[in-house]
Amino acid sequence: MQHRTTTKEWIAESFMELSQKKSIDKITIKDIVTNCGLTKATFYYHFQDKYDLIAWIYTRPIKNIFGRMNNTDFSFHEAIIFNLNYFAENRKYLINALNNTTGQNSFLNYVFKINSTLLHDFIKSLNKSEALPKRILALIKLYVFGTVQFECEWLINDMPISIEEFADLLEAGVPEELKIYLYKT
Repeated sequence: MQHRTTTKEWIAESFMELSQKKSIDKITIKDIVTNCGLTKATFYYHFQDKYDLIAWIYTRPIKNIFGRMNNTDFSFHEAIIFNLNYFAENRKYLINALNNTTGQNSFLNYVFKINSTLLHDFIKSLNKSEALPKRILALIKLYVFGTVQFECEWLINDMPISIEEFADLLEAGVPEELKIYLYKT
């Protein structure tokens, strides 16, 4: 296991390493902390449970992508490409998370919630608004649900399409009314 800069990163690295060998639903907190030489108390200081850890692992790179869009000339298309690269690079882990979490702790539910929230917040920030119209909120959810489901299909079924082509499809699927908010300059 590589040395990480924070305890949270160390725990995440341990979990990711274990997920390469074991189904996520079979990984225990004890497994995680034993693998990285920490205690359960340390784990629970940083995370509520392994599902909180799973959400944190996913949220970090996705937040970075949206942060780059807010602070640079980084385009929405480039953000989609970075997101797809993250999915491709972490394919085995993500498939494990998708296939071995269920109910309220479903990884898919976390992805929907995280992506919807981040896209909503990004559009609010880009448009310098406190609130968005209900229709735009609905279109954000519609777009996120569709793209996330399609990305999962791409991962699980190993669809023979390049990241660039796939990004073009995902961008083409942005509803016209949402483009007005998303591509505001």
